[in-house]
Amino acid sequence: MRKKTFAAAAVTAVVCCLAGCGSQAQQGSVPDAGVRDLTVQEEIAIERAEQRLVKECMAERGHPYWEFPVPGVDERRAGRYVTDDVEWARKYGYGRVFEERGEDIRRDHPTTVHQNKLRPQQRAAYTRALDGDSRDRMSTELPGAMGTVDTPRGGCANEARTELYEDAEDWFVTRKTIEGILPLYGQDLMEDVRLTKSVAKWAHCMKEAGRPFADPGELRQNRTVVTEGMSSAQAHRFDKGLAVLDATCARNTSLGTTMRTLETSYREKVLKRYEKERDDYRRMRLHALRQAEDVLS
Repeated sequence: MRKKTFAAAAVTAVVCCLAGCGSQAQQGSVPDAGVRDLTVQEEIAIERAEQRLVKECMAERGHPYWEFPVPGVDERRAGRYVTDDVEWARKYGYGRVFEERGEDIRRDHPTTVHQNKLRPQQRAAYTRALDGDSRDRMSTELPGAMGTVDTPRGGCANEARTELYEDAEDWFVTRKTIEGILPLYGQDLMEDVRLTKSVAKWAHCMKEAGRPFADPGELRQNRTVVTEGMSSAQAHRFDKGLAVLDATCARNTSLGTTMRTLETSYREKVLKRYEKERDDYRRMRLHALRQAEDVLS
């Protein structure tokens, strides 16, 4: 029963741990001739270019827009289910600084402040210019009959993606397919005996250090409860101490290595069913990278 509980609770967390770390999880694969996966730095460049293009498009439509900051390399490592980088943990804990920064951006960013100051009719016009008309939507089925996702067509956000990826709707469908395959292997991954054995070793290491947790998911739930009433400074200190211990045990027991290796293996097996979509995904991102370099130059 413990094993099933661990697996069920952890599958969702794996989204942030692995699949949410896009290129990190995919770089173990062998690309077809002429295509490859992007580095994290290249992904950042594309996102920066997308913000620049949105700003230019909004200006053409008569609306001010301030570019949102793009998460950096360190920030993209926050939220992982398993952390085995002790130095990162010592510096950032569990990434609370990034969580707080995100809250500040959502509240105080000039674009958000501007939108909130608009009258309802003006705000609706601004949203249409930015995100498109919510009544006209593009949609696609997620892999494994996991349902349908949709998003508005048009708007400067989609114009920017068309500029980068050639076709915003093709990019939406392809991205949702390739980045949505986790449910096809997540449960099997979390129940793999090689992983559960590594988790047991990690739990023993944590218990020996005075922090008895059955698995990383339980630790993170406990961390959330314990830090609930703390000041920001107190929570940062608590997080860093616990995260360093967590990462040290994950490194010493090879839990991080085991999880990354298994995730790559499971992911590769599933991606064989989506070879065309995967090639399209890679080609579109490489095209976006070339476009981004022109935009940012």
